[in-house]
Amino acid sequence: MKKNGLIDDKYELILKEFQTILSVFYLLLVMIGMFFSYSKYSQFGINIFQYSDISDFLLTPFRDTIIFIFSFITVLVVYLVYKFKNKFSKFNFGLLKSKPILSIIVMFFIFLIIFSEKYGEMNKNRILTKPNIIEITLTNGISKKGNLIGKNNGYIFLLEKENEVNIYPISNSINIINIK
Repeated sequence: MKKNGLIDDKYELILKEFQTILSVFYLLLVMIGMFFSYSKYSQFGINIFQYSDISDFLLTPFRDTIIFIFSFITVLVVYLVYKFKNKFSKFNFGLLKSKPILSIIVMFFIFLIIFSEKYGEMNKNRILTKPNIIEITLTNGISKKGNLIGKNNGYIFLLEKENEVNIYPISNSINIINIK
């Protein structure tokens, strides 16, 4: 069977480019998910990186639709600013014209930090104003009640008193981790 060189080569190039774009977009989603997770849990004094493994971050953008929407908005805003860079040249001191890639990366991180902080604040307000009270039973038979902050593959994070966050491992090796 003979290949139609021109058509098949273009198809292969488009397919390879699509795979590359999809991979880069997924890596961006994971990185954005890490920022948003950190902001969500740091509002309660939790360093989520201590309690997470890589699979928690690989799934974060798909577990929370708000993170996915904010990710899309962040990418869209950065793209629009780049697309209309001539109109924004007064505000960015001409960086978009002289160093467009550097400008895009800086803008991306600025928007990411701003949006993730707002997300963390919104999430904390939601947790405090509309509590999601759950009860868990520990391996020693003691029941604990608290406002669910979140959970990942290894831990459940509860706000049990006004400023007391307790972290309960889902495995049975440790009963409780208390953060005050």
